Amino acid sequence: MNKLFKTIISLSVVISVLALPTIQASAEEVNSSISTDVYQEMKGAGMTDQDIEMVKKHNMEEIEYINSGKLKEKALEDQQAIALQGDKSDERNTAISPNATKLGSYGDILVAFNASSWGIDFGYPGHAGIVSNTNGYTIESFPADGVQYHTNDWGSRTNIYAMHVKGASSSNYTGAASYAYTKIGKPYNWNFVNPWSEDKFYCSQLVWKAWKTQGIDVDYVTIDPIVTPMEIAKSGNTSIYYSN
Repeated sequence: MNKLFKTIISLSVVISVLALPTIQASAEEVNSSISTDVYQEMKGAGMTDQDIEMVKKHNMEEIEYINSGKLKEKALEDQQAIALQGDKSDERNTAISPNATKLGSYGDILVAFNASSWGIDFGYPGHAGIVSNTNGYTIESFPADGVQYHTNDWGSRTNIYAMHVKGASSSNYTGAASYAYTKIGKPYNWNFVNPWSEDKFYCSQLVWKAWKTQGIDVDYVTIDPIVTPMEIAKSGNTSIYYSN
């Protein structure tokens, strides 16, 4: 049993609703089942019931977005735009080989949408990580142990979206990955409406903050305090070069 499943089981918050390309439960059904453990974690972290309702609303909207096929449409449009650029020398613009396990290059953003493997009840569907400067590793944040190094086996997984950041330089990629590295050991942030924290990080907060330090905001909706994996994937500042 891998570390991810141990994490999910220990939290007792597994839901099996996001088996792309279709979802096996409606957004309403997902939101009607609220884990007491997760609720208490969020309340203990300082979230109000109004904050939690905001998170639930995000969850519903993002499940509907996945169901609509719009995420796959964005991925196709991004990949077509990359192909038109014709720059085959950029390793971030090339798809991985079928037998590869590693995915992406340093600083790249990786996002997964499969709640049976990644989700935290109604917190948000999906998970996000950033490729490390150290070859073969990612930096990710999970509830069980916070920000840690993880073996980069994303290429062997399904429902994955790999993206680079538009207009970023090599030093930006290095800087984003280096920022995430400095946060290894920090605990998980259960306050999903406080992405500005430097002491605790949820998965997409870590990715967003790493790139924010490079002067690039990869959030899609900047008028609210929540930064979800879906918003990073939808952002106009990210370009999806690989999906499966």
